[in-house]
Amino acid sequence: MKKQVRLFIPAVFALVLLMGAGASADTIMLYQGSVLVGKIISEDQEAIVLANYYGTYRVRRIKIDDIYKTNSYQEDVEVHRKLNLQYNEDMIRRNYTAGQDLMDGKSPLMYGDETAKEEPAPVSEETTRQAVPEKEETKKPRAEVPLDDHWRSGRLSFSGAFHYNLGSSSASLPFGYAGYFALDQGLDFTSGARKPGIPGLRFEAGYLYFNKGSFSLTGFIAGGGLMWALPSMKNRWGCFIIALLPGATYMTAKTSGSFPGMGGGSSTGFNFAGQALFGYQKSWGVFSIFIQARYMYIHATGSYFHSIGGEAGFGFNAW
Repeated sequence: MKKQVRLFIPAVFALVLLMGAGASADTIMLYQGSVLVGKIISEDQEAIVLANYYGTYRVRRIKIDDIYKTNSYQEDVEVHRKLNLQYNEDMIRRNYTAGQDLMDGKSPLMYGDETAKEEPAPVSEETTRQAVPEKEETKKPRAEVPLDDHWRSGRLSFSGAFHYNLGSSSASLPFGYAGYFALDQGLDFTSGARKPGIPGLRFEAGYLYFNKGSFSLTGFIAGGGLMWALPSMKNRWGCFIIALLPGATYMTAKTSGSFPGMGGGSSTGFNFAGQALFGYQKSWGVFSIFIQARYMYIHATGSYFHSIGGEAGFGFNAW
């Protein structure tokens, strides 16, 4: 009998360890501000499938701000504390338990269920957080930036600008207009704390149009270079944008010859160009708007063209 007891106790202890090893929880933060707690039961490059007390959800990665994979619901509670989020510990535990039950085959919702919901509509901040007394809220203000604030996304943006010519041709072409299309890509692929000094990359192309009377300067401009988002691309109050963009232009200069003694004509060619941007951006999830100041310099043989201008536009995360 004693021998059986000695064999039974280690077996039970091993079983508990195995059960605990598989009992992991997960917290997902969406760009819109909602927080989901449960268990990730499937994931790929496009989306993750999460199970919790409310059901099974397929959440597209483009809508996910951060993912915290934890080993227990207590760690999910700790994540909420570190991020200064309001939370309901009992609800977090229930979401974890329901997800674990699904993994253990105790739930009618089966793994890979075709009825999994496309969007986590029933789960919002209110269902995963609990209001705290005003005194506690004032002692622990909500963090402005998530702890994992890496800029890994790629953003497409469109903008329009007004340019005031400061170059040698300013008397003939005092101002003009431009439209731009740009791709911004963050480079924070390393782990650890976010470092604001790490820049991203910006590539852009635009069309310039300067015209007054008998003179016109039109054509394309393209460039690429480093871009900084300070303090962070995900800051809830917005961020400042700085970019330095060397590049080139393909421009056509024309004159109609309407002045006495001056014949009409045109010239087309490639020239070096350099641009600098400074602006402010505010984001709402994957969508953002921005205003910027832009400096542009174009160097041509025997002349130069440089301008300053204001710009406004919008963008959205493409991945």
